[in-house]
Amino acid sequence: MNPFAVALLFLGLVCISRQNNIITWCTVTDAEEQKCLDLAGNATAHNIRGKLQCTRALNPTDCMLKIKNGSADAAVMYPDEIYTAGFCHGLEVAAGESFNGEDGISYYVVALARRSSGDLSLLEMHERSSCHPGIRTTVGWTVPIGFLVNTSQISVDEQCNFPYVVGDFFGYSCVPGVKDPEHDPKGNNPKNLCEACIGDDNDRHICANNPRERHYGEAGALRCVAENLGDVAFVKHTTVFDNINGRNQESWALDLELEDLKLLCPDGKDASLFDHQRCHLAVVPANAVVVRPSDKCRVYKFLERVQNVFGNATQGFSLFSSRGYGAKDVLFSDATQKMLRVLGSYTSWLGSSYTTVLQAFECEGLC
Repeated sequence: MNPFAVALLFLGLVCISRQNNIITWCTVTDAEEQKCLDLAGNATAHNIRGKLQCTRALNPTDCMLKIKNGSADAAVMYPDEIYTAGFCHGLEVAAGESFNGEDGISYYVVALARRSSGDLSLLEMHERSSCHPGIRTTVGWTVPIGFLVNTSQISVDEQCNFPYVVGDFFGYSCVPGVKDPEHDPKGNNPKNLCEACIGDDNDRHICANNPRERHYGEAGALRCVAENLGDVAFVKHTTVFDNINGRNQESWALDLELEDLKLLCPDGKDASLFDHQRCHLAVVPANAVVVRPSDKCRVYKFLERVQNVFGNATQGFSLFSSRGYGAKDVLFSDATQKMLRVLGSYTSWLGSSYTTVLQAFECEGLC
């Protein structure tokens, strides 16, 4: 190897692997397993170096264990699953999805308020009212509640009872699903976490964890603020733009004006809706491929080879398309343009803002 190549290898820019060329991919649904099998067959038909095998797991945690013990080599996981895989099982990330071909950002979580709320600050939210897309969601729960913990506005008791401390902190809220048996088996979660919810047109399904609750989801959280039933909504940065200019035909959305809303920033100030890159609670990364640390290079090189052939395919098998599988985002997100190599650790992919909010929940016993 020439000295230049040695230098690049030392810097981690060259990936050379002479290890086993068989890669076993872990799947958790019928659609994922079928697409994996189709990828394996097409890769062989195109003489792509490396052999892909597919295995089935019960859930993402089962995939983590299979990768850890060597019965699987790789699996695509959501950001919170990536954190668990790294924190609890010592796994790493080989490649991550990119929606623009340049970075691994999926979206920004923002705090949305009415512009008329002049005295509202993210650093003084006690007794205010809040609108959340749903319980245990990244946008509606993990990021905003993690932010409140990390800014010392709330502290969790020894029982790690987040719903209790959140209900005690806010005056009232809409957190769809917070009273569901799955999330409240003893029926003790605070009632005020459902007080900003409105249910359906017949006043039924109040606080339900589905669209029958009209304040469910990001559009529902936006509606909650638009209708003056909450001071702040925690949503993706795209939520407002996805519901204006005729994209949402409901009356509350047709009356919505950009000038009526603003973003609340972590420093206590506010900003326009277009300033999400500097005024947000967290940057949420895209999904990524989880592997054992020793397999980062081997798995990435295989992915690089298959995406060179199938990444932008318009006919035949397409790596980033779920057409024909009866579901969206099968194996990879449909919006993916490119898989990026991840040189650093799993925390470098997750990013500091998202990693920090996840750390607030470690008392729940991730492992």
